[in-house]
Amino acid sequence: MKKNPTLRTLVILGIVFLITYALADGIRYGSTTGVMMSITSLFALFVSIYLYDKLLQLKEEEEKSY
Repeated sequence: MKKNPTLRTLVILGIVFLITYALADGIRYGSTTGVMMSITSLFALFVSIYLYDKLLQLKEEEEKSY
């Protein structure tokens, strides 16, 4: 996805949309478990994006060192 940042952005927005939809359903039905799971999913998405960016930085630094 490094070569096509538009696709990466669309995928992230799609996932965020689905997670917020799940959060809204959890709130609407009064499901504490549903709300907790959707918030956890959102947090996991942010962590995975952070780790992906860090991995790309490490890869670029490794390529520059050779």
